[in-house]
Amino acid sequence: MGCGPGSPDLLTLRARDAIERADVVVGSRRLLDTLAAKRGVRHLVLEGDYREILEEVARLEDGSVVAFLVSGDPLLYSLGELIVKKFGRENCEVIPGVSSFQYAFCMLGESWRGYRVLSLHGSEDVDLRRIFEENARLILFLDPEHNPGYIKRSMGFLPEGEYTFYVASNLSMPGERIIRISFDDLDSIPTESLSILIVRKGGA
Repeated sequence: MGCGPGSPDLLTLRARDAIERADVVVGSRRLLDTLAAKRGVRHLVLEGDYREILEEVARLEDGSVVAFLVSGDPLLYSLGELIVKKFGRENCEVIPGVSSFQYAFCMLGESWRGYRVLSLHGSEDVDLRRIFEENARLILFLDPEHNPGYIKRSMGFLPEGEYTFYVASNLSMPGERIIRISFDDLDSIPTESLSILIVRKGGA
């Protein structure tokens, strides 16, 4: 199920009910601590090789109801796709959640119409210059390695004022930050594990 950006008040009622009905809850330590504190429920922490946890769940033979907690929307560059592939669509109830970029644009009070959404998580060969050339509006999911500084190093140079950048991190959580920043200052932003970069070309 999608758990939104992380704040408990952005969890849907349907997702909350599914957590309450579950015998086993699987998720990151952060999501388990924040959203699944009910006693008497087995927790499995997603870390390292996720496939090992999926195999452990597949070995359950007691008819347990299992809830997977996935940040954001479960089928948008997320673990949900792997879970459905492993257990079969007929065995899964996929509950949507608020994506981090939906939340960010609501905080900005702007429409995300016309933006292309891409993830740089775990990416190795990314032709960022081509991506920028082909898209006037971008939403980029980042990770600690593929961060704003990486964007600047990969692009090398962009004419001043050609693009507008917003860096959004820790959305809906303590320490939330959404700031407008210049291309030159992209490498001055501290690395965050939970962040997105919103890019808009000129007045597009």
